[in-house]
Amino acid sequence: MFHGSLQNIMGTRFDILIIGQNKLKSQEVWKDVVFELRRLDRIFNRFSSTSETSKINREAILEPVHVSQEMWTILKSCRQYNIRTLGLFDITLDDFSKVLLDEREHTVIFLKKDISLDFGGYAKGYALVKIKDLIHQAGVKHCFVDFGNSSILGMGHHPYGDAWKVSIENPYNHDEVLGEISLKDEALSVSGNTPTYTGHIVRPMSREAIKGNKVVSITSKDPLDAEVLSTVFMIADDTEKKRITEGFKVQNTVEY
Repeated sequence: MFHGSLQNIMGTRFDILIIGQNKLKSQEVWKDVVFELRRLDRIFNRFSSTSETSKINREAILEPVHVSQEMWTILKSCRQYNIRTLGLFDITLDDFSKVLLDEREHTVIFLKKDISLDFGGYAKGYALVKIKDLIHQAGVKHCFVDFGNSSILGMGHHPYGDAWKVSIENPYNHDEVLGEISLKDEALSVSGNTPTYTGHIVRPMSREAIKGNKVVSITSKDPLDAEVLSTVFMIADDTEKKRITEGFKVQNTVEY
């Protein structure tokens, strides 16, 4: 078993367990994973003045900003998620309709002051999709990825079981386990409030903060779907959840 760990990447910690590979092979996979995570951090980190996200946030209110092919694909993906979730997934946390994407020039411009991009509910899921591809290409069948205790990927199974078991801890009582999820070639995303971190999830347009004692877990074959929906379901009412769920292949949804 190989354990790789990286601190302070994309705002959190990253851990991976690789099973059934020799040390040299595992180290090669880990090297590729670290390279990819650092590359993505340079794209998404809105607190770094040199990231592409920061450049857009700084300049798009002044003039159209040309973006990389990858950022263009990301922005188009976010637009689609915005539509599929009835506007509840919104990387501006305000009004995504005020972000104009020029299809011909591949530029982005903000149509409203104080708009900015925040990929907090998207980037880790996007990273897990990339990591999953790397793992497949390397021929790894069994591994476990923990990205900040909230975005998790279980490929294959644990050496002593038929899946990877993940416990959902009650953030308001660390002695209580809310539930246990089994992952086998699936991703899990957990969103919620904690006693020290509340109000970070807001309903777009109204910017109303979600302040209740609430945790949502989503299991899906697609790490990006899981990442997006765990945040969206913190916001959505029952009618919205029913409509949104019809457009996704979700393995399991649990609210605590």
